[in-house]
Amino acid sequence: MPYDSFLLDPILLFLTGWCVSWLLARRPARFRPAVMQGTVAVTLVVYWGTSVSLYFDLPWTRWLWELCGAQTGRDWMLNSGLFHFEFRHPGWLTHLISFLIFLTYPLWILAGLASGMPRLRTGLELGARRWRGQKPRQEVWYGTATDPRTGDALWLHAETVAPPHDAPYAHGWAAFFPAHGEPVLSRFGPAPVQQPEARWFAADATTLTPDAWQGQTSRITWNLQQNLLTPPLLPFARWLWEMEALPGAMVVLDPQARWSGQLTVDGAVLDFAGPVGLARIYGHGSAARWAWLHADLGDGAVLEVVAAVSTRPGLTRLRPAPFVRLRWQGQDWPRFPLLAALTAFRCEPTLPGWTLEGQVGNRRLRVAVALPPERCVAVAYRDPDGQTATCTHSARADATVVLELRQGGAWTVAQRWDLAATAHAEVGLRP
Repeated sequence: MPYDSFLLDPILLFLTGWCVSWLLARRPARFRPAVMQGTVAVTLVVYWGTSVSLYFDLPWTRWLWELCGAQTGRDWMLNSGLFHFEFRHPGWLTHLISFLIFLTYPLWILAGLASGMPRLRTGLELGARRWRGQKPRQEVWYGTATDPRTGDALWLHAETVAPPHDAPYAHGWAAFFPAHGEPVLSRFGPAPVQQPEARWFAADATTLTPDAWQGQTSRITWNLQQNLLTPPLLPFARWLWEMEALPGAMVVLDPQARWSGQLTVDGAVLDFAGPVGLARIYGHGSAARWAWLHADLGDGAVLEVVAAVSTRPGLTRLRPAPFVRLRWQGQDWPRFPLLAALTAFRCEPTLPGWTLEGQVGNRRLRVAVALPPERCVAVAYRDPDGQTATCTHSARADATVVLELRQGGAWTVAQRWDLAATAHAEVGLRP
């Protein structure tokens, strides 16, 4: 009876990840990160410990390879009872290939985790609080919307911050971008963290539920009904979000949800209604630097870009990893955003604008974003550890998006979108 070999390990690792992911998707979200992280760690320890021991013919594995009908542990690992590779005195190439196969073990279980996650029809589940008292952590809800009737735009941002040593607090801000005139930025909080079960976020007069976002600052008051209409858009794969495997990750609950209601800006009462990109961030704090774009392209098409550099030691010198997700003609592209971020796309966060380019398969994407200073607000960010960053944000940015297809050995423009003062974009830099 076979238990462990280079032929079986990838299959068993994938199935382990798939089963765990499939089962956890039906359990409350608060259980998932710890169980997923623990499953990956324990599984890898068991598989690496057993497989490496077999490969080096350690005495304790004798019962196992004899049970499998092999002559030695290495015989079983290399040949799986089917092949006839040299196992008693293998050459350096065999050892090298074996070492590389061992290194792929995490990829197989992670692929299983990714495949086992069912597709979400709505983002309601993704909106629920994830913070469970850990420190340091930062949990963010935000939405950016444009009223197509007036050209006015709105950015609402709420977050819970848990510093390493101090008490957690909740705060946020609202920014109004009129079609004519200067933007208005106003903050609320900090306030003690509230965690009522029926709400995603609550601090002072600001509350966020699946159905409404209400709140006020000294200059802006909002009372907006909220309707989620389309499936989530995931620049970061869902398993990355659920597993909390990165220092920070973002999901778009609904890239084309809808806000409708009233705003009061410096005493003036305004009706406001329009599509909103409603999103979440959860992690240890802001990136070292980042660029972001939410572009409603019309006719159901939408583009989300997050290009960021981690603050973790040793990673700050790396180029930004651009996570890209384009919904076009009912399909989300690229299929594997993590792989595309590491290999396909290039983007450098700069002001007063930035560009992105990349090719995946027979599609090539080119994006140019402009953030005119007169249409921007500068917001001071503070990480849980006290480090600061400055985010330059515009909900009335300009963007050009070009999608090309390779046909017959030549590139042709499949679609071009020119957004004038309707793109939502930002650049974050330190300090």
